[in-house]
Amino acid sequence: MASTVANIYAAMPRATGSLLRAPLGTPGPNSATSDLDPAFLDHGYIGEDGYTLAESRDIDKKKAFGGSTVKILQTDYTLTAQFAFLESINALVLRAVYGDDNVTVTGNSIAVRHNKRQLPHSSWIIDTLDSDVALRRIWIPDGQISTVDDVQIVHTETIAYTVTVECFEDADGTPLYEWVHKGRPPTQWTVALSATAGTFLLSVDGKPTTAIAFDAANAAVRTALAALAGVGTDGVTVTGPAGGPYKITLSGGGTLSGNGTGLTGTGTKLTVTPA
Repeated sequence: MASTVANIYAAMPRATGSLLRAPLGTPGPNSATSDLDPAFLDHGYIGEDGYTLAESRDIDKKKAFGGSTVKILQTDYTLTAQFAFLESINALVLRAVYGDDNVTVTGNSIAVRHNKRQLPHSSWIIDTLDSDVALRRIWIPDGQISTVDDVQIVHTETIAYTVTVECFEDADGTPLYEWVHKGRPPTQWTVALSATAGTFLLSVDGKPTTAIAFDAANAAVRTALAALAGVGTDGVTVTGPAGGPYKITLSGGGTLSGNGTGLTGTGTKLTVTPA
């Protein structure tokens, strides 16, 4: 197979958040592009070293008389993720580092109790992208912060919490899932219109659809968008009632815009906004 530079990945944080945490048991994703459960909350900036995943396998080599290895037994397997929280006055970060029950927010004030209680098991998401090349998503269904490095408080450096998350097996015996999606990140849009008659156009990256009726069902809107070159039937989903508002997802990315000059009625308008 020929070498392909497009298969080389350099991770950058996604605009929707790079590290997200949710209570243990929160339903996880099934792909790099699927919507996350609202319980997953963005925990802000992560240190410039990014994430370090460490897999360790302890083995025991069994040898036969004469010294030949005849069997390798795996006696232990561990998987951890290490990273640094940078937002040291973010209540979500403090709850992750010191425990949800140890952090209280009152107005603009945060109170933190430091004690020996074990930190909670949580579900974690690590989301990164490489421009228009690919998306990479890691899901840790059950992860617990096992160590917090020494915290340095000094005027020459920002406060950071460098932590190690121990990954535990789920019901399927898997401690970590990873997905890669090649291509641009999906984009989501909301299309709302006010009209009593007429038609409108939608465009993806400047390429317009055929005319769409003001009261079209979402299936008709999807058909019009799917007909565009570069979109296709697998590249768009549309939900919402007939006449909108419609929620449109372009799985291959792209900018959606609209033209409502063909609509009529009092207060006629068409708006397309990122969802």
